Amino acid sequence: MPGTVLRGPRSFGVWDAAFLWFLFSTLNQPGHSAFFRNHQDDPGYREWRQEAERRAESDAEIRRRLDELDQRIAAAGDQPRDPNYLPPDVPVEVATGQAAPPPDDRRTPSVAPGDESSGGGIPVSVFGVVLVGGAALALLAWRRSRPTRPGASTYHGGERMGPSSPIGSAVGMLRHKMSGEAYAPSRFRVGMTMTLDPTPFMLAGGSTHVPTPAGSGETVSVTEVGRIGDAAGQLVRLYLPGDRAMLQLHLGAGNEPDECRYFAVIDEITPADEAEWSAWLDRAEGMIGWPEFQTKDGRIYARVWAPGPSRVEPRALVEEVQGTGGSRTVRHQAMLYGAPTSLPPPAPQTEYILVSVVEDAGQAWVEIRAGLDVNPASLSLA
Repeated sequence: MPGTVLRGPRSFGVWDAAFLWFLFSTLNQPGHSAFFRNHQDDPGYREWRQEAERRAESDAEIRRRLDELDQRIAAAGDQPRDPNYLPPDVPVEVATGQAAPPPDDRRTPSVAPGDESSGGGIPVSVFGVVLVGGAALALLAWRRSRPTRPGASTYHGGERMGPSSPIGSAVGMLRHKMSGEAYAPSRFRVGMTMTLDPTPFMLAGGSTHVPTPAGSGETVSVTEVGRIGDAAGQLVRLYLPGDRAMLQLHLGAGNEPDECRYFAVIDEITPADEAEWSAWLDRAEGMIGWPEFQTKDGRIYARVWAPGPSRVEPRALVEEVQGTGGSRTVRHQAMLYGAPTSLPPPAPQTEYILVSVVEDAGQAWVEIRAGLDVNPASLSLA
């Protein structure tokens, strides 16, 4: 599916464009092809169909899916049509893209206590609000470039730090599914399955350092679960298979996630001696805790935790990680940075850089992750 599909009209009649395109991309899901059949006489459907036919002239995949849709509609025969039909568990405000009022902004992991003015409380994107209640997303096709191992790419003030990776462009469609289930900490377990929301990555395109997640929109199993408790509140980290990416959830009132960020490893450095470690952790000039962090492409990220003009000590985090082989304790000295993406809404408004010294199983290294906000309600957890 071409990456331009959601850059066209935002709606067709009363129907949200992302909603229609995603149903079209997942015709095998219950109720998806039935929606198009029931609304064949709807002016919005006809408008969307004209757009799809236009795109199909130059895109074989859209042509193939249109043919599949017609076959599914024909197979239903002359069954009665319901002009009010929606797929199971999809409310009308989701199908029409009507946003609900934004929730209270309690993004405590973004700031140290008392630092609420730091800018860490960036509201979720419009898509995140639209998907309040639970949404799952899928990718039809994506380009993914894996991060390289330590070599050369990301820099801080001209000093080489390690590799970075080109950002694959994600193409995906939206699946709205209202689960109605509340999150509970007991559900965060090794082997749990979930569906990762690709909307932020799709909308960000290649404008950030965040690689396209592997398996977006597909069911994946959590390989490890990490738990961190600090002054900012309880954090749960769900580690995903393959590329060491993670979803970091902050648990708010009622132990329900009120914030979720996806972080992928883009650089990893193992300092060779004490002098190299000092470049990262020196109390006066160490890069972790410096007011700004700069990447090779010249982009500057301001310190999100405890912003200010002078260096601060990294935040010490103790993480209890549960895996298939048991549990272990991982220690971090971390600092979070962020910068505006300068993308128009509903694209993600902030890109984060999480820089950490990681101590695990007798080894230590510097880990750099890039991240974006993900609506916690958009995860399909099982």
